[in-house]
Amino acid sequence: MHNISVSTWNIHGLFHKTLGDKTKNKDFINNINKLDFLFLTETWSNLNIDVPDYKAFVSDVSIPQTDKACRISGGIILLYKSQYENHVSIVKKSKNVLWCKISKNLLSTNTDLFLCGVYIPPEKSTYFEEEIFDELEADILSFSSKGNTMVLGDFNARTSKMRDFVSKEGNDFITDASENCFCPQDRENFDNNINNHGKKLINLCKNTDMRIINGRTKGDSLGQPTFHGQNGISTIDYTLCDQNTFQHIKHFIVKPPTYLSDHSQIISWFNIQTISNTEEQIHQEPPLHKLPLQFDWCDNSKTNFKKALRSPETQNKINEFLNKNFSYDINGVNECIIDFQNIFIDASKRSLKLKKKKKIYKITNVANKKWFDKECRFKRHELRKLANLKHKDPANLEIRNAYAANLKIYKRTLENKKKEFQQKQD
Repeated sequence: MHNISVSTWNIHGLFHKTLGDKTKNKDFINNINKLDFLFLTETWSNLNIDVPDYKAFVSDVSIPQTDKACRISGGIILLYKSQYENHVSIVKKSKNVLWCKISKNLLSTNTDLFLCGVYIPPEKSTYFEEEIFDELEADILSFSSKGNTMVLGDFNARTSKMRDFVSKEGNDFITDASENCFCPQDRENFDNNINNHGKKLINLCKNTDMRIINGRTKGDSLGQPTFHGQNGISTIDYTLCDQNTFQHIKHFIVKPPTYLSDHSQIISWFNIQTISNTEEQIHQEPPLHKLPLQFDWCDNSKTNFKKALRSPETQNKINEFLNKNFSYDINGVNECIIDFQNIFIDASKRSLKLKKKKKIYKITNVANKKWFDKECRFKRHELRKLANLKHKDPANLEIRNAYAANLKIYKRTLENKKKEFQQKQD
């Protein structure tokens, strides 16, 4: 068995005036580098992104409706591991949803899996449209007839502990006792509030036979909040799946908040049996070979290398090579080349210095900036400690206020340090 990880994270904009491109931030990379599939929501961008070892699909976005709006709204990006490229395809995209199909060949199942990343604006937002939930429900019903379905993202829905299935209690008319009838345990939720989006989401679950994973699985038995605002906490980011997929969910977590966003990242893992050693994989993934050794060449290298070639040891190897009989087929040619190459490599090792491999970092980090000093590191450390405390005790108002205050201080410190550095450069 193998675990596939699926995640969603409202990133609150891919770009920040002080943090820069968040996808190049080391903390961002550390949060995603072990994930198989990740939906980034509220990216505020329709540009493609380049993340090492990942491929990306980008949704449509909402165009600013007024001249005052300085940025586009919404935006969803799907990041998935490059190794899955031949098994993932986009089946539908709009400004609110991004649907992809994961091939049954990858999952080694009888049906495909349809994943959907969602961003639904708040009810009072000018970008919210009444038919969003109806359209999503129609999509789920359509794709569920073709395979298994999982929907995740920021719904801006507060559902408290409302049941997302039709209860049999006190009902003499529901008599289905088949294996297809599955009533999960009640959910836990730190957020006890309900809004209109929450009611619509619960109705959607009942109408489509989908289940909310938050608050009822291993890793999130308490129903951790997913949004951390100045005025409080709430649970508005969810992962939903059909009953069949729900039974294979192994783990689900809500990660602690970070300075990169006011939303927590949520991750679910489910068991699958992946394909292995197929002809397709063998054809597409040729064996990798190590690069040849590289040597430093300096002023005295020429003299040293000549001495090594003239040494009795090397001369004996050359004579053995010249007197050796090689066959005239491909194996003989390969053997001849390798023996000849080894003579020069051996002489090089005895006369030249090996080049040291330089580590190439594909990512940048605000902490690597010249202006990111000891004070910045200290404030980041304090913020992380508060984030972990807040995650353990979300209802603690004192910790929540301390986290919000320290987050402001941290971002203001970064901004000031950056300005001071730029002024010195000018």
